[in-house]
Amino acid sequence: MKVAFNICLILAASFICLLGFEALTRLVLDDGMLYELEMWKYAREVKVRDLQPDLGHRHRPKADAQLMGVDVRTDSHGLRGAEIPATTQEGVARIAFVGDSTTMGWGVAEKDTFARQVLDLLAKAGRKVDGFNLGVGNYNTLQELTLFREVGAGLKPDVVVLSYFINDAEPMPNYAENGWLTEHSAAWVVLTYRVDSVFRQFGDVPDWRHYYRNLYEPKAPGWLVTQKALADFAVEAKKIDAKLLVFNIPELRELKPYPFADITDKVRKVVEAQGVPFYDLLPGMENLDPRTLWVTVPDPHPNANAMTAISKDMVARLLPVLDELCRTKGKGC
Repeated sequence: MKVAFNICLILAASFICLLGFEALTRLVLDDGMLYELEMWKYAREVKVRDLQPDLGHRHRPKADAQLMGVDVRTDSHGLRGAEIPATTQEGVARIAFVGDSTTMGWGVAEKDTFARQVLDLLAKAGRKVDGFNLGVGNYNTLQELTLFREVGAGLKPDVVVLSYFINDAEPMPNYAENGWLTEHSAAWVVLTYRVDSVFRQFGDVPDWRHYYRNLYEPKAPGWLVTQKALADFAVEAKKIDAKLLVFNIPELRELKPYPFADITDKVRKVVEAQGVPFYDLLPGMENLDPRTLWVTVPDPHPNANAMTAISKDMVARLLPVLDELCRTKGKGC
C-alpha cells in the first residue's frame, strides 16, 4: 500500500513539474523570437501535410500567424501575401518568385521580402508589374518545381525568378508521424532542440560547412535530383513562354572569403547548360557584416537589410528582361 502511494506521489510530482516547465516555456521563454518555437508554430499554424511524394508539405490556404515577430498570411493558394488575380491587366508583366524560406521571407515582414521589394521598386521605376511569392519553408528544388507546376504555372507568369540556396540540394524530407508531445508541448520542443544542439556541438554530427559540402558529393541523391529539377524548371518555363532567371542567395554566416564558391560554380554550370541566366548575389553582399544580415543570432536567414541588398541586384537584372517583354509583348513597359 505504501509503495503504491509513493509511486503515485512521484507520478503526481513529475506531472506537476512537467506542467510547470510547460508554463515556464510558454509564459517566459516564448518571447516570439525563439527560433525552435517559431518554427514549431509555423509547422502547426501555416504548413499542412501534402501526400504527393514530390511535395510533402505546403502552406495552408488563408493562414494567418504571428511568427518571429511578424505577421504571416497566405492567400487561397497558400501563397504568402494578398490574393492575386487569376489574370493580369493589359500591359502588366507578372513575376513569380519561387524558392524556400528565404523567398517566403522567414522572420521578415511581408513588405520587406525581396519579392515585395522588387515589385515595389519596379513600380516606382514606372514599370507595369505584379507578382506572387511561391516560397515555402524547408523546400528543396524538386518541391519548388512541383508547387510551381501545380500552382505557379496556372497564374501565368511572364518571368520566373527562381532563388537558389545552398540547402536546396537536400533530399526529400522525412515525414514521420510526430508524437503527442511534439505536436502539443512547447516545452518538449525546446528541450529536444537544445539536446540536439548539444549533440551537434560535441558529437559526431557534421558542422554546417561539412553538412553543405556533403550535399554536393557527385553521387549525393539530393544533388542528383536537384540537377534534374533545375533542368525541368527550364522546360516548364518554356511551356508557358516565361523567362526563367536563377539567383543564387549566399549562405550568410561567412561572406568574405566565401567558403562555398565551388558549390556555386557547380550550380551555375547546371543552370547555364539549360540556356538559363544564373546570377550570383554574393558580390552585392560580400562586403557587408554578416551579423547585420541575419534575422536573429543564431538564425542566419536574410533579414530586411539582406532582402534590400538582394532586391537591388534582382531589379538590375530584371529591367533588361522587362525591356524585352515591352518590345515583344507590350508588357512591363
